[in-house]
Amino acid sequence: MMRGWKVFVFDFDGVLVDSYTCLPSIYEHIARLVGLREQDAKIFVKRAIKYEDEQDAIGNYDRMSWWPSLFKEFNISLSSVNIEKLLREFHELRARLAIVFEGVDDVLKLLREKAFNLVILAGNDGQKSVKRKRIKASGLAQYFDEIIIIGEDTDSRISGVNLILKKFNVSENQLVLIEDKPRPINEVKENFKGISTIKVDFESILKLAWRKGACTPDFRITTINELKELVRP
Repeated sequence: MMRGWKVFVFDFDGVLVDSYTCLPSIYEHIARLVGLREQDAKIFVKRAIKYEDEQDAIGNYDRMSWWPSLFKEFNISLSSVNIEKLLREFHELRARLAIVFEGVDDVLKLLREKAFNLVILAGNDGQKSVKRKRIKASGLAQYFDEIIIIGEDTDSRISGVNLILKKFNVSENQLVLIEDKPRPINEVKENFKGISTIKVDFESILKLAWRKGACTPDFRITTINELKELVRP
């Protein structure tokens, strides 16, 4: 079943943790901090989630680039310093409220026991070190040999995969990539014919990035627990 796999490369959000369900609660908190009334706050949260969905779909995780437009819609005037303060609050809350999927610890422990190398290869959060802090806050960093943040440790997913192949001295057919969105799977498949891909069919409150294009992974799983079946002798 394992096809000679030696290195498992995981995305983080949507694969190991649900960090999307908490977004409305976080934006409700932001709305209170900027003094919006209850009715306006509800509209603000809906608009914020729409922005999140659109920007996530194009791979823009820098909220400093679009938060000013969101606040402007509600006549909220904030300096860049104050927006940055709100953004720190946003990231801290997201790290605290993200939920590790059921079974993730057991699966990662099993893979470690079987002597696989484990890597996180994930996009950044628009600000340096934030994603790495969220990974550490999840308690999952202990299981991984390497954590690589695209846009910080490497300039692209492709260069990140090349870095992993070189670091662990493995061939493409010894590496498996686990993702929840079609685009990363397609990108890796186009550039590395030998790498196996596994798609986790995660349902997010955001939709666009998951609907953007079809993909043909080697395996599909509903939950991370199903990895146990794929690594059985």
